[in-house]
Amino acid sequence: MTSQNNVASTAAGWDDVQVGDTVQLTRNGRIEYTGQVDDRTADGDVVWIKTGLGRRLLFHVGDGFQLTGSSM
Repeated sequence: MTSQNNVASTAAGWDDVQVGDTVQLTRNGRIEYTGQVDDRTADGDVVWIKTGLGRRLLFHVGDGFQLTGSSM
C-alpha cells in the first residue's frame, strides 16, 4: 500500500521501497530497526538498510518484518 511519499510494505514484496528512503522495520508491533535504504534487489525481496550508527544490515521479505517509511 503506497500513498504520496509514504511506503508501507509487507511480505508481498518490498518493491515500493527505493534507495534513499528512510524506513522502519517492525515486527509484532515493535520497531526493531530504523535507517535508510542503502540498496535493494530489483524484485524488492531483499533490502540493505544503513542504520544511524553506520551499520549495514540485510533483510529478506520473508524475515517477518513490516517495512514502513517515507521517501526523501
